[in-house]
Amino acid sequence: MNDYQVKKGNVYLLPQTVYRQALYAVKDLTRLKRKLLYLQYDIAGIMPNDPSAVMSRGGSVSDLTGNRASDIALTESRIKAIESAFKQVPDKYREGLKDKLINDVPISKLGYSVNTWKKWQQVLLYHVAINLKLL
Repeated sequence: MNDYQVKKGNVYLLPQTVYRQALYAVKDLTRLKRKLLYLQYDIAGIMPNDPSAVMSRGGSVSDLTGNRASDIALTESRIKAIESAFKQVPDKYREGLKDKLINDVPISKLGYSVNTWKKWQQVLLYHVAINLKLL
């Protein structure tokens, strides 16, 4: 099964570029979760009033703690947006879609028909696009 959209009579049809962005956002979920764990662990090592927390680069001042907190918030919101889109898909298809999109499990090993997977993948990616404000 390829990753293209079903176009005929589909209310979940997205512009191709938006569809691709949503698809790769879901495929990136594992990396985002690892990044979040790293950022949360790393920020614990920065002490308040630590002189290394404020650095001067070319005459500007950078707040490392604030930057990391911002990265954490952005990464958390992206993960939540993707995970909440999975709630728009029936329970029996969620794990299969995660396996297919995130873990690259072949569709033939998931059961059900290819058209069923295409339909629910498109619904999922539509909601990912909405949640990430890609439209």
